[in-house]
Amino acid sequence: MSVKGATATTVERKNGAMASAALLSTVGIGAQGVSRLVYTVLIGRTFGTEALGHASTLLSLSIFVALLWPTAAGNTASRFLALALHRRVSDAALVRVLGRTMLASSLLLGVATVPVAMALGNSPLVAVSAAGLVVGYGLYAYARGGRLGRHGAARVALWDSVSAAGALGLLIVVCLTGQGTWVLVPLTVGYLVFAVACLPRGNRLAGPELEVSPVLGFARWNVVAGLTTNGLLQLAMISAQVWAPGDAAGFFAAAFTLATPASMLGQAVSQIVIPAFAHRATSSSLRHRGPLSLFLAFAGGAALLFGAMVLLAPWYLPLFYPTEGDAAVPLLRFLMLGVYVFTVALIPAALMLAAGRSREVALSSVAGFVAGVTVMVASGPTAGVSSGSIGFLVGSTVNLVVVVLLSVGRRPSASSPDVDQSSERATLQ
Repeated sequence: MSVKGATATTVERKNGAMASAALLSTVGIGAQGVSRLVYTVLIGRTFGTEALGHASTLLSLSIFVALLWPTAAGNTASRFLALALHRRVSDAALVRVLGRTMLASSLLLGVATVPVAMALGNSPLVAVSAAGLVVGYGLYAYARGGRLGRHGAARVALWDSVSAAGALGLLIVVCLTGQGTWVLVPLTVGYLVFAVACLPRGNRLAGPELEVSPVLGFARWNVVAGLTTNGLLQLAMISAQVWAPGDAAGFFAAAFTLATPASMLGQAVSQIVIPAFAHRATSSSLRHRGPLSLFLAFAGGAALLFGAMVLLAPWYLPLFYPTEGDAAVPLLRFLMLGVYVFTVALIPAALMLAAGRSREVALSSVAGFVAGVTVMVASGPTAGVSSGSIGFLVGSTVNLVVVVLLSVGRRPSASSPDVDQSSERATLQ
């Protein structure tokens, strides 16, 4: 076989492996998404529209708070554990640092969540359960990212499915006993089960170790990027509860819980893109045919999926939420547009993260976040429950435009400052 033929075969194998991993990751996160949807449907049907609004708000709050470090630690592990395997160096020191900081931050953020949950109109016991959810979700996000960095998509898919099914089983018990105060506990237990099964450990490779300090710099910028992208989606639900508490927030929650599982598609694929391109920093720009084809194919496929969900909303939404159906349909259709833009932007952002350009991803998303939050606050008194959707669409659009321009406008290279700091300098200690 010629060198050219061998190279083509290697590329095909890598692309096939990435596609397989993306499919498995999508299956796993799809199981979590379906579970989350059924979870909120059971809450709404058992405890009413207002309880649905409160539960959805606390779920969004837990995800938003985890973005302050645990989720970033997971994304960082996803990239740099993959790099350590590629370079055949030890990652034990990095795993220790990320694991300890993730656990400490999850506990602190959980405590800080209690007064916020109470300020949103929840009882002290519900607020404490929300704190537990923050800890559980933080451990889940870190464990998932770390395991995918070790190319463990099959294990992730398995435990995503097992933990999701277990959480639903426990929620059914809560619903049958009428204990509405504890509706968040089953989900917390499910996340903890996943974390125990998938928490990453050192790769046991002997010899030099991956340097930790530049990796933490990458993680810090990832915190900013996460807060200003995924955080904006969660703020949309929180904004609805702030500006229109009660049944109106419950109607928005019905739309929100049907829209967010679709956004998980992009998150599943992006979590595979990061480790897959982690050692190909110079070929992860949208200037290159492979990444550009991936982006366009994903955008086109997502357009078909989201378009179908918009058109069929009057048919399927009442099946899940009979009480909230008619009022929630227009809310869902508009929110779905913002979720589509947000989802598409995840792919070029993931490609930039794979290249070590976390600083640029963070800075590009800040503009969208500021624009989105400004619109949420300014439109709240008049738009009410819809202010979150409007702000989310505006912010996501700004972020998509900027991140695409950045990815197309500069070809990453070994001399790139961000690559130097987060990839090339993360070498041997």
